[in-house]
Amino acid sequence: MIEKSPLWITPEEGEQIITEILGTRKGAIGSFPKKKKYVDDRLLFIDRCTVCHSVNRILLADKTAEEWKETVTRMRDNAPEMFLDEYLPVIIEYLTERATIMRDDVVAQKIVDKCLICHDAGRIFLERKSRRDWVETVADMRLLAREELKKDWFTHHESKIIVDLLVKTQGLEPEDSVASKKEAGNESQKGSKQ
Repeated sequence: MIEKSPLWITPEEGEQIITEILGTRKGAIGSFPKKKKYVDDRLLFIDRCTVCHSVNRILLADKTAEEWKETVTRMRDNAPEMFLDEYLPVIIEYLTERATIMRDDVVAQKIVDKCLICHDAGRIFLERKSRRDWVETVADMRLLAREELKKDWFTHHESKIIVDLLVKTQGLEPEDSVASKKEAGNESQKGSKQ
């Protein structure tokens, strides 16, 4: 008979570990998802989907709206404690929009070819930055690639269109609302001068 090592966990410790992992307690009838408020769909996606899956695995999947619906519904069935029914359409729409951009947009393919070679998708696709910050980030990466790889990894034109897509999909504010605010600010300044 094999002697147990004193480092092995006891049945009681094993039960405690499982209880902590599953978030359940003895005598609890069931586990239910907690309702939270999210600033945007991206945060809901991060909070619910990246608990089990890497961002790369999810955001680079080439799925249609129907396939995302099937996948997200299956995930809800596998982990009902993670999803309220009202979350499903929001997550499905977010993933469908991302998949459409990645599939249909030539620039998105440039990001896959040029950026995801070195960076995890989460580092890029989950960040929110202003246009100025995206311009600076892409310029820094272009310079770093030039210094480290001793070649232009992407052209000035490619960096410009990559920034445009990042602002469109991960900008702090939609371009139209920024322009509208600037125009509104200019109008109010003109009105106060008269």
